[in-house]
Amino acid sequence: MIPVVNLAPYSLLGTEKEVDTSTLRKLAEEICHAFQDVGFVYLKNHGIPEQLISDVFTSSKTFFDQSEEIKQKYAIPRGEFHGYISFEEEKVNHDRPVSDAREGYTMLVSKDGTMPKNMPPEISSTFKEMYITCTKLAWRILDLLSTGLNKDREYLRQFHRGICVEGNNTMLRSNYYPPLKEIKKDQARCGEHSDYGTVTFLFQDDVSGLEAKGPSDEYHPVPPVEGTIVMNIGDMMQRWSADTLKATKHRVVVPQEVKDREKTRQSISFFVVPDDDAIITCTDGSDKYPPIRCLDYVKTNFDANF
Repeated sequence: MIPVVNLAPYSLLGTEKEVDTSTLRKLAEEICHAFQDVGFVYLKNHGIPEQLISDVFTSSKTFFDQSEEIKQKYAIPRGEFHGYISFEEEKVNHDRPVSDAREGYTMLVSKDGTMPKNMPPEISSTFKEMYITCTKLAWRILDLLSTGLNKDREYLRQFHRGICVEGNNTMLRSNYYPPLKEIKKDQARCGEHSDYGTVTFLFQDDVSGLEAKGPSDEYHPVPPVEGTIVMNIGDMMQRWSADTLKATKHRVVVPQEVKDREKTRQSISFFVVPDDDAIITCTDGSDKYPPIRCLDYVKTNFDANF
């Protein structure tokens, strides 16, 4: 069972300096304990406005409901992280014979909050606001992970200074799963994978489908829970923690029932990654993993999906 963590003491509704060390430590232990055992948590009382989340979903659907011809004007350039990803263009599990049955749009905010060029007008303002708001929450989660790993409170912040500035590829992604009239053999909505970066926030609509891998290699549903964010860590964080924290594999399955396959599903992901030049080494001082440069690792894995 995926635990629920009440982030109210350190949510965006309060200031960081108001939180005492003991409260911070308790929250850190809750989150890190979940990442040791399950790899996923639900965050409630996080402080991101529900209206903003709703607006992002609405504007995202407006974009995806347009013709493929219009959406292709914003197609992601090969080797880049920003742009539209068309239906079945991507395959995150390279062992599956067919590509994922979904579309996507990824965006970055860089150079002091400026928007990327060639941004669809339907989503530009809401996506930018969501990106900046998620960044503020990410700082607090990084504090908690640092504390849980027995490091200084701002230890992990030093590796993520480029978010909303430059030299960092933290991404906001809209995932769109259109109704399916037919299913290809062995196709998934989104294939089994672990994320690449530090931590991921996931906002789900009310349509189920996400599953996380359990300790006995079985997959369990991660259903939408109203008012919460699903949070998991990525490969970078697992390396940093020398496997103390787990980057759990997850997937989005094709529904078995025809009526469920005819539903549209949406989710919004915020992938927090270290700065491009950050060197990731084990925080416990061990040599369990050799040092790696963030951009080299992320780009190699992301490019392999296409």
